[in-house]
Amino acid sequence: MLTDGVYWLVIFPFISISDYEMSFLTVVVHSLNLVLVLGDMAMNSLRFPWFRISYFILFTVLYVIFEWIVHAFVETWWPYPFLDVSAPYAPMWYWMVAVLHLPCYALFALFVKTKYTVLSRWFPESYQCLR
Repeated sequence: MLTDGVYWLVIFPFISISDYEMSFLTVVVHSLNLVLVLGDMAMNSLRFPWFRISYFILFTVLYVIFEWIVHAFVETWWPYPFLDVSAPYAPMWYWMVAVLHLPCYALFALFVKTKYTVLSRWFPESYQCLR
């Protein structure tokens, strides 16, 4: 959700279409994963404790470290402009990405809580909410 939101609400509106090639893969990567995550959430009844935010943060940290290693050895474009460490506002961007993890995770937790509430009201005898 964080990746999709940052791409479609922050990056995409401000990029120059002449400098950027919109491909099918870009649209799929930044759209389909949201559909798949929400679909997976809707179809399972797994618990969703707050400590799992550590996996969310760990994946982001590993991705950023991977990008740093790649750019240390290969001269290539950054997949997200705010990851470029040579940019003057790079520390601010990294801080914003770190802080945005909390509201995105909270929003997803709200979706899960809403799902449990709605399904337990619609199907009180058959739906067993794991608490």
